[in-house]
Amino acid sequence: MAALLSTPDASDPPVFPTAAKARVYDSRDFPADARIMPVCVVYTGADVIDPDHRHDGGIRRHFLKLIVECYAVGDDGAEAVDECANQVETWLHANPTLGNRVEWCTIFGTDTAFAEQGEVALWTAILTFDIIYYTQLIADDGRRPTTVMLGFDPEIGIGHEPDYTDITGQ
Repeated sequence: MAALLSTPDASDPPVFPTAAKARVYDSRDFPADARIMPVCVVYTGADVIDPDHRHDGGIRRHFLKLIVECYAVGDDGAEAVDECANQVETWLHANPTLGNRVEWCTIFGTDTAFAEQGEVALWTAILTFDIIYYTQLIADDGRRPTTVMLGFDPEIGIGHEPDYTDITGQ
């Protein structure tokens, strides 16, 4: 997700999905610099295995919480994080499978935070997304599986193997 949100389109000049541009990090440990904002961080929360799809032919269905935090500073920080959060949500609404990497991704909720330290006022928007994705547990010659398959509900699970698309390496 961080790579997708920090990659511009092919236009000239290139357009980024958010005002954070390439400053989208895949960890809460990022180079914070109040002079270079806005910034987004992307990290995961709970990853729960669906009890109804634990071992369907070795395929496990997962429910993942994904968090995107948008940071901005200054007098217009509140507006900047609102705009950046809206840009993240709009981009993900247009790309609900994250480039065919997951079954779907949808917004779960949004929260905000504010902190002031001396002359710096830090504004934050925290977006939480629900993601559904699959893993395959069947070993191939003693190695971990290397094929990633994508299917769309309700054509998933046993009996729908031909409906899946190989997205390995995308």
